[in-house]
Amino acid sequence: MLEGKIEIGRGKYMKKIIFLNILLILILFLTGCWDSKELNKLGISLIMGYDVENGKVLLTVGFINPASTQEGDMEGNLSVKYAQGTGNTILEAFRDITLKFDRRVFASHNKVIIFGEDFAKQGLVGHIDELMRDREQRETSYILIAKGAKAYDIMGVNPGLEQIPANYVLELIKNTNSNPKAMSVNFIEYIKHYYHNGHHPMTGIVEKREKEIINKSPDIGPTSEYELSIIGSAVFDRDKLVGYLNGNDTKALNFFLDKIKGGVITFHTPVSESSSDELSSVYIIKNKTKNDIEILDGRIILKTKVKLTSSMGEVIGNIDISKEENIKKMEEACSKAIEEALEAAVKKVQKEYKLDIFGFGIVFHRKYPSQWKNIESNWDEIFSEAEFQIEVDTNIIRTGLINTPINRIKVE
Repeated sequence: MLEGKIEIGRGKYMKKIIFLNILLILILFLTGCWDSKELNKLGISLIMGYDVENGKVLLTVGFINPASTQEGDMEGNLSVKYAQGTGNTILEAFRDITLKFDRRVFASHNKVIIFGEDFAKQGLVGHIDELMRDREQRETSYILIAKGAKAYDIMGVNPGLEQIPANYVLELIKNTNSNPKAMSVNFIEYIKHYYHNGHHPMTGIVEKREKEIINKSPDIGPTSEYELSIIGSAVFDRDKLVGYLNGNDTKALNFFLDKIKGGVITFHTPVSESSSDELSSVYIIKNKTKNDIEILDGRIILKTKVKLTSSMGEVIGNIDISKEENIKKMEEACSKAIEEALEAAVKKVQKEYKLDIFGFGIVFHRKYPSQWKNIESNWDEIFSEAEFQIEVDTNIIRTGLINTPINRIKVE
């Protein structure tokens, strides 16, 4: 009996020990917000700009002012505060801001990164290690190059309806879905193409332009005299900025990269008058581009096939698009215009930059891995002299609310 009671006592004791051990383990996971960050102690960043001045990094940060009111925003754009820091490195510049601004930079909500032109010409990758290493930095932040300007010259310009300049820039970038004359490239996409042999990186650009003031009034501030444009793109040789593409060439580049999600194609209306300069346009509904490489008799041929689905947006000229044969003519004219635009873009890049920004090197690597090892080091030179073939197939599936253009000549 006594031994039995002792065993029962030991069992209860062991259960208590096990329970206490489990409780101690659980306490480790219930330590509360040991690394919590109070909002009133943080400077929430939405946009950052990086420049080089006097051999040092100049960082400009746009902060949200949580204490601002809508009335205050209307009077002086108090919803945003700006601070600058300098340093030999980006991290030093971040820490320098803490001695001038009363909040610590909190970058987890940052949406846009702008690099000044001088900064980009020196090379991005050699400076941006901190942006990849810091856990607060967002890899999905969009990258823009300030064309012909410093990043801080761009920041703060806001002629749109958005009260916060960073959101204004962000909406411009998102609008590339409906107009592919600009590029939307985030941080991780840039790094991915930097490491790809056979595909040099590209980024979007932003440019400050003077704006005609239509409804000028004494209440309009000085920033209302300017607007931002993101038309075009920046060309990189590895990580160094070497030039720019205009809007039409950027549109062609987006075709090659299969990044067309919408937009407009304009072409000459195929009417009987040979001297007609009348233009028509279609909306892009869907697009699919496929790039290929062929080696023929020792010659490398770059091949691109574009399959476009569209809807008539505007018809100018004496043509009846209710007839199937005329729709076919419109489709052929649209395909020809795209082919010419893509051909012009390839020739320009081959001649001026001699860099493969279209990604044909990646296609070659996948299709001919053994040959790629022999030509990898001089692929850009091979690309600049390669032949190319472009094939476009346009399908117009809708004509809109009317079948004939308003100015069509009616036959009595």
